[in-house]
Amino acid sequence: MNRTGAYKWIHTLDDAHSHVNETCLVEMLVLKTQFYVYNAALYQQIHGGASGLPLTIFLAYTYLFFGQYRELVKNFTKKNEFFDRYREQAILIWHGSEYQFYTLFNKSTVRTVHILIATTISIGSTVHFHDLEISYTNKGTLESKVYYDPNIVDTLPNVSNELMENATKQLYAVLYRAVRCCSDVEKFHSELLYIQVSFVTFGFTSEFIHSGIQRFYQQFNILEKFWNLRLNNNEYDHLRRCIIEDVEQQIELKQQCEQAKEHTLFMPCPRLMDEQSTDAFKQCFEYWWNKYYANESSPTNSIQIKWIE
Repeated sequence: MNRTGAYKWIHTLDDAHSHVNETCLVEMLVLKTQFYVYNAALYQQIHGGASGLPLTIFLAYTYLFFGQYRELVKNFTKKNEFFDRYREQAILIWHGSEYQFYTLFNKSTVRTVHILIATTISIGSTVHFHDLEISYTNKGTLESKVYYDPNIVDTLPNVSNELMENATKQLYAVLYRAVRCCSDVEKFHSELLYIQVSFVTFGFTSEFIHSGIQRFYQQFNILEKFWNLRLNNNEYDHLRRCIIEDVEQQIELKQQCEQAKEHTLFMPCPRLMDEQSTDAFKQCFEYWWNKYYANESSPTNSIQIKWIE
């Protein structure tokens, strides 16, 4: 769409909706034509709709808590209350009364004629988030453990009724999750017992389960426990620190891989060509790329070519 076309489109909208401000018009222009700018280039989505796109979802979730409820978030920060969010869900701690919270919530919420978002509020000392249950204790601390949906029965931990392809990996995964979610050793022991009973119920032998737990311990430098699989506080604290560090390393590695992808040009190999012709094509393309796009003055000089067979 050229500038004149964009102006005519906005002008038509302005005639039909005189109450819509300029910001809304720009937003409607983006959603209508599905144009966006990235790295100084203009792109347009030509297949599908805006609904469900990662960018659209991200913008919607950002608006929910830093647009629709921005004043509320400021109050939480000012009062040093715990507040965190994931997509459309938020978890927070409030030390005032329920009446004070609702008053602040209703006062701080931005409501417009164009946007009205339904909100469900659950108040209590215990909340669950995906497979994590978080509780606020009388001592003023938070504790956590694995959460299971009561509506889902007769399944292995976090597993559907479908046949598992690799039981060893599944056992490792549920043990790994148990350490991540359980805030103390007693909660871990309860979860460990549930895991053992679940796997026995589904036909796995005690020897398989025991050896799998032993290997899990040994991977994180816990000495062999023989027939007693219970850990003391120091052992569990060590195990949990190792798991948390492992998670952080995985996140960092994932970020590095994503950054590497941004500097990689994935090129499909030409089909219907013999090996010699394919190699010649690759050499010619790489020569052309290095000559025109990989020189020091080019913004694309850091991009590497990866051929897809």
